[in-house]
Amino acid sequence: MNLGNKKSLLELSLRDSEIRYRRLFEAAQDGILILDAETGAITDVNPFMVNMLGYSRAEFIQKKLWEVGAFKDVEASKDAFQALQKDEYIRYQDLPLKAKDGRLVQVEFVSNVYWAGSVKVIQCNIRDITERKQAQDELLKSEASLREQSVRDHLTGLFNRRYMEETLKRELLRASRKGSSLGIIMLDVDNLKQCNDTWGHAAGDAVLRELGNVLLGNFRGEDVPCRYGGDEFVIILPDASLAATYERAESLGNYVRQSQFKFQEQTLGTIMLSVGVAIFPEHGLTSDVILQAADAALYRAKRAGRGQVVLAD
Repeated sequence: MNLGNKKSLLELSLRDSEIRYRRLFEAAQDGILILDAETGAITDVNPFMVNMLGYSRAEFIQKKLWEVGAFKDVEASKDAFQALQKDEYIRYQDLPLKAKDGRLVQVEFVSNVYWAGSVKVIQCNIRDITERKQAQDELLKSEASLREQSVRDHLTGLFNRRYMEETLKRELLRASRKGSSLGIIMLDVDNLKQCNDTWGHAAGDAVLRELGNVLLGNFRGEDVPCRYGGDEFVIILPDASLAATYERAESLGNYVRQSQFKFQEQTLGTIMLSVGVAIFPEHGLTSDVILQAADAALYRAKRAGRGQVVLAD
């Protein structure tokens, strides 16, 4: 085979390769941008990219990557381009691009540097992962909701007993390390049985729900109000002194006594609380001991006539 024939076959092979590449480029289901590696100017863009972001081919060609509206406020900037020239590979797994109509499109962005003949180019492959990201976000929200439900009491919206026990152990360890105090308030509703007998259990549930709202609204953000079980509640007060814990307990009892609890527009009468107060480390060093101390104080408050606050021995 003479030199002329070899040259013709080579040209044919190159032309076939270029046609195959162009077909793949045009039919790709990812966005593709080709950049001049020296200047950063976009030299080619495929139809999928045009459709994804809504910019015309003319709005891409001969512009720098950071001059296209989609890339103006994201990491694909001049600095990123310089890093790409240096590292020859960049990947962003979760990058928001702004489409021409204002939509945010979540994409996976991968760039590689290579030689196309005698020209050094950058190829940017841009995959739309909006649906995948939405599915992931929904899954995370669902998991968070399930976690929240697992630690919340469904009636009052307060934390449940399991969460209280875990939190108390954790807070006692923290208080021990810091050398700080920790307050415990244990309370129950004195006349809930009478309310249930008179108005029915739905009315009793209404009282517990409203008491849950009172506890959520009358303690610090760092305090942990929990439903301990039935009509008993526990509030954990990190970094609270004995005096502060006792004062909060008395204030809560007075607030509830002066409140009007209603069920189906009917006033249910005066609701009173019996309250026991204990403090770490004076009344116990472990969660079991300090809860027992608060419970014993609560029992004495009931025996003393109810509607009272009693400090642990």
